[in-house]
This record gives sequence, structure tokens and C-alpha cells, in this order.
Amino acid sequence: MRLPSLIALQMLESAARLGSFTRAAAELNVTESAISRQVQALEARLGVRFFERVKQRVVLTADGDRYVREIRAELKAIERATRDLASRAGGMEVLELAVVPTFATQWLIPRLAGFRDDHPRIVVNVHARPEPFHFADSVFDAAIYFGERPWEGHASARLLDEGRSIAVCSPQLLAGQPVRRREDLLKLPRLHLQSRPEAWPDWFGGADEAIRRQARLGPRYDLFSMITRAAASGLGVAVLPEMMVRAEIDAGQLVALPFADEAPARPSGAYFVTWRAGNDRAERFADWLRRQCAAST
Repeated sequence: MRLPSLIALQMLESAARLGSFTRAAAELNVTESAISRQVQALEARLGVRFFERVKQRVVLTADGDRYVREIRAELKAIERATRDLASRAGGMEVLELAVVPTFATQWLIPRLAGFRDDHPRIVVNVHARPEPFHFADSVFDAAIYFGERPWEGHASARLLDEGRSIAVCSPQLLAGQPVRRREDLLKLPRLHLQSRPEAWPDWFGGADEAIRRQARLGPRYDLFSMITRAAASGLGVAVLPEMMVRAEIDAGQLVALPFADEAPARPSGAYFVTWRAGNDRAERFADWLRRQCAAST
């Protein structure tokens, strides 16, 4: 039996992943009718139906779901092999790294020049991945993520504990605004990270629901980089992990409130790195990461 073309399989996988022929066409830079023709030809050739139409989406059938999951891993393997071949032909090796944006901007990127100096033939491509994903089916050689435990089934290492969170703001915000007690912060604008809606109530602590409700008031920001910039620009006070704002504090862009040590202790997670076992460049990167983290604690 002749195998289907790679182009047809790519179109099928894209339509399945995106749930739309239109979006698959945009991703692959082809027409929607081209996607439809290739899928129909595959269905006729293999004698199965891949999709059912549900409102404005296409949904995989049971046979389609099983087939796409199997070919997706192989397509990713082909992509990795092709990329690796191209990089070796140019005398370089490429490391595809997925990383949570906060860790990338605040900790990793300022240190990456050190890895480049130690390993000049390895090019690190950094991809922002704020949410968990299925590592085995991805194109990535390594991933850095935040959580309570490492991902199972892969080589992993704990890098850094997040540690305590502290209240920070710009020095200008405090001018003429005496803040002597924690409760004084209720008079100032409080900035919130969308992914951590309870950061302020937890920072105040206690069981007083009125204070907790008041602590929740204030503008919200999707990204850590946004809330850090907002705090440094004098828009309000933010509760952020100390390890992620240490550079801004040292540079005088932010100040930690003098009673930061009084904040109640809260359980926090850690940053982990996971990599593909047997991938030499990923293992070298993971080893460099561990040494950098050990030196920074």
C-alpha cells in the first residue's frame, strides 16, 4: 500500500488540531478548498471518515482521533530530524526550548550569554509556553515550567523554588504617601496578576473577609512583564515573587515595602526543567541551567 503524501498528512493534522479547515488553511498558507480536497482524498483512499461537522467546527471521529494521534508524533519527529539536519549542515546545533514567559524574561535571558559563550555551536530558540502541554508530542528539546512536581516519564530536574512574594512599587508612589502599616496599602492602588487573583488577599492574610474583599480590588494584568512595568511606572503596588523582581529592586526601579518580612508564609511551587533523554545539546543545557541556579541561591 502506498503511503499518503506528507502534505496531505500535514493538512489533516492541522485541521484536527485547530478544529477548522479555515484556520488550518491560514496556518499552512493554502486555500480552504485545498485542505478539504486533501482530507476527502484521504478518506476515500483509506475508507474512513475523519471528521464530523459540529456547528462551525470540525470534530474528529474515533478513527480520526486515533490516526491523528499516531501520525502527529511521527510528523514531529520528521520536523525535528529535518531541523537538526539543516543546523548540522550549517555547522551549528539548534535547541528548541519552551519556557514560561516570566522565567524567560526575568531570569533566563539575562544569563543566556553565558551559555552561548560556553557552547558557541548551540543556538537556543526560546518559545513562550505559559500553559502545560504534552511534551512528548511537541517539537521541543527541553522545557522550563512552574509547578509542584516534575513531569512524569521524562528526564527532569528541580531548578529554583519561587520563594516568598513581597509588596513592591515605584519609589515615586510612596512620595507623600506614608506607609507605616500593612493596612495602609489598602489606601493605595493594588495591581493584580490575572493568574494569581488571591495574591493580595493571601499577602494580607487573616480571616477578615472584608479586608480580603477590599484587597482584591484593582486593575489586573495578563503578563508578569506588564504588572512589573505598571508597578515601576507608579500605577500601584504589586505582590510579586522576590526572585523575579530582584533586578528591578537593585536598579532602583522598584522598592520593597519595609514590612515585607511580615507577610504570612504561603506554599509556593518551583521551576523545573525537562529534556529529552539522549539529546546531547538538551542535556548540556540542563546541566548549565542547574549550575546557574546553584550559583544564584
